[in-house]
Amino acid sequence: MLMNGFWCLLVLMVILEGLFLIFITPLAPDVFLRRYMLLPTSLHLSVLVLTELCLRFLEERLRDYALLAASSLLTFIIVDINIEIGYIIPALFLPVLVSIFYFSSRKLIAAVVMSLTTLYSLYFFNRSLDISVVGILSLTAMLGAFCLIAWGVISRGKEMRSYYIHAAKSNQELLVKNILMDKLAKTDALTELYNHITFHEYLDKLIEHHDTTSMPLQLALIDIDNFKSVNDQFGHRAGDSVLKQVADLVRSQAGMNDFVARYGGEELALIFTDKSADKSLQLLETIRHNIEAASYEELGSRKITVSIGFADYLGEGKERFFVRTDQALYAAKSTGKNRIVTAAAEPDPGSKSRFAWQ
Repeated sequence: MLMNGFWCLLVLMVILEGLFLIFITPLAPDVFLRRYMLLPTSLHLSVLVLTELCLRFLEERLRDYALLAASSLLTFIIVDINIEIGYIIPALFLPVLVSIFYFSSRKLIAAVVMSLTTLYSLYFFNRSLDISVVGILSLTAMLGAFCLIAWGVISRGKEMRSYYIHAAKSNQELLVKNILMDKLAKTDALTELYNHITFHEYLDKLIEHHDTTSMPLQLALIDIDNFKSVNDQFGHRAGDSVLKQVADLVRSQAGMNDFVARYGGEELALIFTDKSADKSLQLLETIRHNIEAASYEELGSRKITVSIGFADYLGEGKERFFVRTDQALYAAKSTGKNRIVTAAAEPDPGSKSRFAWQ
């Protein structure tokens, strides 16, 4: 951005000197062109090209100092060509203004040294500069006062930057905490699946969406067979490990748009939203087979199986939909386990349901 400003300054200087040549100067055109246009423009252009090379090839930590040096050289060129007090004051401030961009006290000090070097070089070596010792000291004092103001701006900028960094970090930490709290509220700690509260919230929304779009919607309830005997024989730690492994198997087989939750105890719920009932049943059969084929280190050679109740949503409402699925699960458990049973179109008033409605 600063280099763009320097290039714009070159263009502006050429335009202003051209206007001065056309409308104001009493000098002969060839003299003015040589003294006030060709020479300073060539020097200005050389400084910019050299600075571009420095920015390309110097180490990153030295590039800022190259820009400060360029601003001082440009100051010297401008003032040396236009040797009037009106040019000196704003030109001397240019390196200091450039240093403010970096919010660095070290770069400000470097800019002050460069500006003072430019000022005293002009005073001692340019005989056209008509200024007294008092004038030089006054310019030095003005530059010092301006540098104090610049130092205040830099200090204030550092404070604001520190404040905003701290605020951003605090907001980020708060966001992470909120995300973690939201995750804890919605997921089961053991299996890392959604919990039954989130399951019901999500099912409500899906049914509402189905009623307006007629999207496919099926529900499967999965229960681990003989899980109580696993806990009794191998202990609750082994039971937790088995439950987590089964949950991982179900989650790994579920599709991107499927919803897996731990409904309670050893029961999992799986909602399908983007496939036909036949496709969902095929996926459930794959899940059932993979769970049966898996090995469970804590159980030795003992196998784990699951019973599954499945229902396709027919627009009957959430409660009847869930009861139908629950009755299908009960039928799977009571007719031999390790199987999938599809729910009837209507709930059977005489059929048992293993879960109380929540």
